[in-house]
Amino acid sequence: MSRATGVKILALSFLTVILLCLSFPPADLGYLAWIACVPWFTLIVTEKKYTWLYSLGIGAAFFIVQLSWLRHIAIIAWVLLSFYCAAYFLAFAFCSRFITARLKLPLVVVVPCIWTACEFVRSFLLSGFPWFFIGHTQYQCLPIIQIADIAGVYGISFIIIMANAAIADLLVRSFAGQKRAFFSLTCILPPVLVAASILYGFSWLRHYHPKEGPVVCMIQGNIPQDLKFESTEEDEIQILKKYTDLSMSIQGTPIDLLVWPETMMPGILNIDPELTGRKIDFLSQLTATKLAQELNTNLLLGGIALTFVGKEQVYFNSGYYYNREGTLLSRYDKIHLVLFGEFTPLKTYFPFLANLVPYEIGLTHGSRRTIFSLDAVQNGRFAFGSSICYEDTVPSLMRKFKKDGADFMLNITNDGWFRDSAELDQHLAIMVFRAVENRISMARAANTGISSFVAPDGTIYDKLSDSAGKYREISGVLINRIKYVEKYCPFYVLCGDWFAVLCTAATGIILILAIIKLRVIDIGKPEYKGH
Repeated sequence: MSRATGVKILALSFLTVILLCLSFPPADLGYLAWIACVPWFTLIVTEKKYTWLYSLGIGAAFFIVQLSWLRHIAIIAWVLLSFYCAAYFLAFAFCSRFITARLKLPLVVVVPCIWTACEFVRSFLLSGFPWFFIGHTQYQCLPIIQIADIAGVYGISFIIIMANAAIADLLVRSFAGQKRAFFSLTCILPPVLVAASILYGFSWLRHYHPKEGPVVCMIQGNIPQDLKFESTEEDEIQILKKYTDLSMSIQGTPIDLLVWPETMMPGILNIDPELTGRKIDFLSQLTATKLAQELNTNLLLGGIALTFVGKEQVYFNSGYYYNREGTLLSRYDKIHLVLFGEFTPLKTYFPFLANLVPYEIGLTHGSRRTIFSLDAVQNGRFAFGSSICYEDTVPSLMRKFKKDGADFMLNITNDGWFRDSAELDQHLAIMVFRAVENRISMARAANTGISSFVAPDGTIYDKLSDSAGKYREISGVLINRIKYVEKYCPFYVLCGDWFAVLCTAATGIILILAIIKLRVIDIGKPEYKGH
């Protein structure tokens, strides 16, 4: 590698990493996403020999920075996950370079399809990690994200990458003085798609008239994870008392539903405390009943559930639902568990893997989605579902809740593992797209933040903050009404990730065609014939 080439690769790679990082929270400069990949795409076109090197470097650097909040849990997990995600950058660059070189197709056609396919595969492969999609950077730009109710967040990623590809292609060809093949397509297609998306967005927002739903109250206790994770019985009693006191502070305020975050109920609510012999279980069950009765409200409480399969104890990460009389009606057991966070695959064969899980006990995934029925004082009856922790980042799961009849969704989470980090902001940004895709309100109760309400159009219309404007690692109460769109089923709910599947299929087809063409070229070489 010549010095000039090395400087060029380092400079453009560094510029891409910086622009990408600034596009996502906490910097939140989403407009930079429209040009963030231009330097990288320029390298893909002009620097064939070192594609794997700089693409892997860009991916690793970006994810190591953005996933830095994982260092609070495990340094090894931070590094491994960063390089795993970086591998998708490498696969994207290799496929983009190979296909465009062999088939002579324009970047604006090939690159968006490959990028979308990579995001889609990453969303479910090996349990899935649907974070840091480039479409997520636009969560505050309401007109552009409304197309998510047709194509999901993948549609927004597609358009952003197309714009980046068009700029990169035009820059390379201008400086190199090359023939402008597909020049009209490169100049016209991205602006047309962007304009069409914005027009659709403004049209939908103009006709959007939400109705007022039930009154929901979220409790945010701000319990440090260190205290909760290694708590004594006295600590558990104090956690219960803090959440109870915050809940009782709204006594006299008419609400329809009181919500505690994930695992904030320290005791087990579905087992007779006589069987466990634990004081905290008795106190927790008594507290839940009294809260419902004294506040005259329904409850959704995050906690651990215990069942017995023969002599084996089976634990779930659950949301318990109580009516106004204090009767436990139902519960939802978390379906999508976090790999090496809540469960350990193959631990029977490799016991040492259990050391990577922060819990002493392994959790079991739930088997069904639960729809709760809520009778509001003023607005009638509603159906709602609850996601737990990162489940609101899984598009397919939230879509299924909507298809099951949910009028709105609640997310109960404990992001206290990551302290006062950008993870909290990133998590909220992703939730915005679940609201738009399914045209339902999403409300979140979080132990350390960010407790918030998101409307069906993606507006974050309320979030808990203190008098100084701080919204992470604070305690308090957030009360507001759910906004809802009556009897509306968007195209995305009906057809799911059709757009991402289409992009993945298109990527597979053009990759096969490129391989076939390479094979034909090899067969036609003189040395091949001589052999």
